[in-house]
Amino acid sequence: MKKTLIVLTAVTMLLLGGWKYWEEQDYVTTDNAYVKADITVVSPEVSGSVVELFIEDNQWVQAGDPLFAIDSQDYQANVNIAKAAIDVAKSALNNNASRIRLQQVSIEQATAAIQGAKANAALQQSERERFSKLLRSSSISQTAFDNQNTKAIEAEVKLKNAYLVLEATKKQLDTLSAEREQLKAQRLQAESKLALNTIALNRTIVKAPVDGYIANRQVQTGKFVQPGMGVVTLVPSEVWLEANFKETQLAHVVVGQTVNVVLDMFPDKPLQGVVDSVTPATGAQFSLLPPQNATGNFVKVVQRVPVKIRLNLPDHLQGRIYPGLSAIASVRIIR
Repeated sequence: MKKTLIVLTAVTMLLLGGWKYWEEQDYVTTDNAYVKADITVVSPEVSGSVVELFIEDNQWVQAGDPLFAIDSQDYQANVNIAKAAIDVAKSALNNNASRIRLQQVSIEQATAAIQGAKANAALQQSERERFSKLLRSSSISQTAFDNQNTKAIEAEVKLKNAYLVLEATKKQLDTLSAEREQLKAQRLQAESKLALNTIALNRTIVKAPVDGYIANRQVQTGKFVQPGMGVVTLVPSEVWLEANFKETQLAHVVVGQTVNVVLDMFPDKPLQGVVDSVTPATGAQFSLLPPQNATGNFVKVVQRVPVKIRLNLPDHLQGRIYPGLSAIASVRIIR
């Protein structure tokens, strides 16, 4: 009886071991896996001293929430200057419009003067011809003819002068029209400066670009900040797992396969995931100095390929899985 029990126990253990072995053949596992997220580093877009802080460490903020305020006095002054420049440009345009209207009236008057000068010149020319006939018939004196001839010449001169006045008046109108285009450009430039200065003023209130938790806060009241300076980090609640599998493990790993995940932080709370994508290059290719195996002594090293795994988090773990946490990932493969 005892011998039979020993045999049964041995057979059972062999069966369990065999089952475990074959089950493990259906998985590829790595402990080189870490939680990832799209972490956003917030930098101000204008420079200045921080005058007010609206956030606390580890606080949850939504996109559009104010984070901190930069001293806006200089930026407000620039806005006021730009507004004054617009007012000056508008005043100059109004003055130019008045001068153009007056010049148009002057052109109308010069045109009317030409018509009058034409009529007078024609009349004096006709009288000169009549006086010339009378002089030939000795009906008038030479002095009378000379007087009429002088009147005709003066009328012609007045007509020419009238044309010159009209031409000069039109040129002045052209000058005013060109000046108006210049003034329009100046007004547009002033409006553009106002727009830019208004944007800069609005940027003195630095807002959260995305939802996330405040982390790595490096800003406080009184600190001078400038564009490009990372002062606040936003960590989103949406995370995924990046598992770095050996190249020898990836032959049967495809998108959509089930993944068992155990986080070091929660070893008693296994998670489920799905293979989302496989990086189309080994991790070494993205290093600062990619390996160059064409020269020197060559030592073959098994490469690792990052695999993105989408996690199915239960409600009680939402917001408790942080980027950087270590994990063990096992992908169930299909041969």
